Amino acid sequence: MPRKLKRSLPPNTFNIWTSFTDLMSNAFMVLTLLLLLTMSKIPSFNRHKRLQQPDDKQQKIIVLPAEEYKFTSGSAELPINLRTDIQKNPHDGKILKAIKQQLDRAQKKIDIIEVIGHTDGQQVGYLKCHGKVRGRSNLDQKLEVVATRNKNVSILCPGSNTDLGLMRALAVIKELQKAQNREKEGRFKQVTFRAYSAGQLLLPKNRGFAKSERKENKQRRRIEIRFTQLAQETTPQ
Repeated sequence: MPRKLKRSLPPNTFNIWTSFTDLMSNAFMVLTLLLLLTMSKIPSFNRHKRLQQPDDKQQKIIVLPAEEYKFTSGSAELPINLRTDIQKNPHDGKILKAIKQQLDRAQKKIDIIEVIGHTDGQQVGYLKCHGKVRGRSNLDQKLEVVATRNKNVSILCPGSNTDLGLMRALAVIKELQKAQNREKEGRFKQVTFRAYSAGQLLLPKNRGFAKSERKENKQRRRIEIRFTQLAQETTPQ
């Protein structure tokens, strides 16, 4: 029978192969350890990031309740303490400070501050305007003049709670604009204002539409200040 040929290896081949496998094994262990360390840090980093960076959900609605800021019934003349809490010349009042805090807290740029006036269900038609029994509303004739010029809201006569809510929102905005004109820089300097009225329609704390209630209810009389971005307009196609 033919002899089997034995292949001979160089004497140092085994030692080289052993050293190579040991090196690869050590490198794999080091890479695995580094990967585990990196993965262990990711959750804590994310938690830290969530704690440090404000979320849009933190954005709040500032409510000015009637219990604290009492408008004269049927009037939009600002109560003295409301005016003071917006600006204490030459300093900011607590309302203005709260607004600036919300602007600084928002992750996204705020373009618009919305001021919404809410009333209770009392009818305003029987109230007096400028010392006389009120007739019809004059907002159709004078609203733009008050909003765009240096005219006081007191020249307006509401014919409904919807009118009255809008007048009170506009009165707050005009006071905020005075404070804004005093500013030299900052986010508050850059925002624009919009006045809205919900009349007697909406209940506080997002509880929906109100039922008919023709009596005084201080819980429903309030001013809301909201913060929003200017969105791009579109139309259905």
